[in-house]
Amino acid sequence: MDNIMDKLTREMSAQDMIKANTQAEVESAISESVEAVSKKMEENFNKKFDENSTKTHDVGVQTYRNIQAILNKQEEKHQEEYKEIQKKFEEVHFAIETKNTALLPLLIVTLLVAGADLVINILRIFGII
Repeated sequence: MDNIMDKLTREMSAQDMIKANTQAEVESAISESVEAVSKKMEENFNKKFDENSTKTHDVGVQTYRNIQAILNKQEEKHQEEYKEIQKKFEEVHFAIETKNTALLPLLIVTLLVAGADLVINILRIFGII
């Protein structure tokens, strides 16, 4: 093993050793730089992801509120329509009840007149009148 090291030492000059050390330092610096850039990119990505998540949530909440407002307006409109229909129904119901109450005395008078006419006709048949 020492022979191999001795051979390598002999073959490598001082200039080559300096060059190799410099190259190793440059590679180490590049590696650290790439690592720092990668970490910074990941932080930026996470920050943007959080911002997008917040914006998406805000848009979702705004959409929900808009839909809720529309539904509330429609519900109010339907309640007003229902009240109008109920009022018209009550008016018609009252009119029908009023007509029926006026119809009953008329029906009684008609039955009395018809009964009187029947009695008069029976009395004529028997010759009493």
